[in-house]
Amino acid sequence: MNRRKKIFAIMFLLTGTMFSLTYCTKHDQVQDLNASTTPDAGDTLWALKVDAGPAFVSGLGNVWNGSLDPMWDNATALKVNCVVPDLGNNTFTGFIGAAADVTMKALYDVNNIYFLAEWNSPKNVKSAQWYFSPSTKMWAQESGAPVYDINGVQTRPAFIQDQFTMLFNINNSCNAFNTLSCYASCHANVPTYSVDTLGHVITTQNYGGVMRTNGPTEKLDCWRARMLQVLDANQSNDTYIDWGNGAINANQVHSDYEATPFAGGTNRQSLIITGKTTKENVPVWINLNANYTNSAILATDTVNCKFVMAVDSNGVLSYADQRGGAITGTIDPNTTGNDYLQVGSGDGPKCIPGTVVGYYVGSRADVSANLYYTGTGWRLMLKRALKTSDVSAQDVDLSSLANTPFGIGVMFNGADNEHAIKTGMMLSFK
Repeated sequence: MNRRKKIFAIMFLLTGTMFSLTYCTKHDQVQDLNASTTPDAGDTLWALKVDAGPAFVSGLGNVWNGSLDPMWDNATALKVNCVVPDLGNNTFTGFIGAAADVTMKALYDVNNIYFLAEWNSPKNVKSAQWYFSPSTKMWAQESGAPVYDINGVQTRPAFIQDQFTMLFNINNSCNAFNTLSCYASCHANVPTYSVDTLGHVITTQNYGGVMRTNGPTEKLDCWRARMLQVLDANQSNDTYIDWGNGAINANQVHSDYEATPFAGGTNRQSLIITGKTTKENVPVWINLNANYTNSAILATDTVNCKFVMAVDSNGVLSYADQRGGAITGTIDPNTTGNDYLQVGSGDGPKCIPGTVVGYYVGSRADVSANLYYTGTGWRLMLKRALKTSDVSAQDVDLSSLANTPFGIGVMFNGADNEHAIKTGMMLSFK
């Protein structure tokens, strides 16, 4: 193969890949993105008009008891089956075909829209908690994805919180959304190509998917209810999805504007190992009594936690009573039995949460949320203004009460990005 033929072969492959991802859909799905498609009448969620909507619990650390206002009894229930799709690139390996039946209701008043969603699922709220490995003498975090051996047999479950998302088209800017719903923004990472010294085309598969729209004017509103945030702060993360700079493998899910820096986040820092030049990742905050709310640390509870200041080559943590303070004690995980170790498919009783839950402030906090585990599944309530101050940039405007297409995604059974979805749904107002 001469040089011109090599270049032509690579360009042909890249062109085909780019064309397929410009309007990517699920595996083997063919769609006409210019078609005028109306969701099936059976997938319509009817919002019932009420004088005033149900009460919501608010604030960090306050708990909803799961009781429902009788007004929900008058709303029409919509039951849909959500399924984890095959994107054709191993993105959802281990979860493809997993399904959940979700029952939804909707209410609205002069100012707000309210949603109720219920589905059965084991309770998953642990997220990347810390454990100590006796073999490496190092601290590590549980994976947010299942671990498999070379034969494809799962050797360890995922440690990730459940989630529920709702997706809307902002100003009808995404022309594919009415047809594809969330598939209009779901992109499988593309393979990369190179040519070796012998002229062979080498293909490297990049596993994993990203969310972005298909052009610079397209934008979607995404309400992302992550269970730790909802249980502990009574909020859903109000986000949006855009095109970004058009990078093929770049994720373009962004949180709405926040008035002040978010107090929560990952409970992780990197410290130089005492007496060495190398670093190790360790927790930031730790509660000596291991009294963690919903497997998380609340930002307001850090005053009761110890701040990790140092780690040695045996994994011994030195801590202070506050950030930057004098060292007041140590934790030697080598002498505490299985308290900080992996135990079977789970973890010891003192393994440390990987998440600090804070409180959103600003338009990121537009979506209020209450959550309750019934013993067999989740009960979730969402509330948002029909029209927010961000309708031109980050939020969908529902104040016209026009029929509005939407989609949902459910992350359950230890799935994170491997979400079950339902497309082609319509919100209509009674």
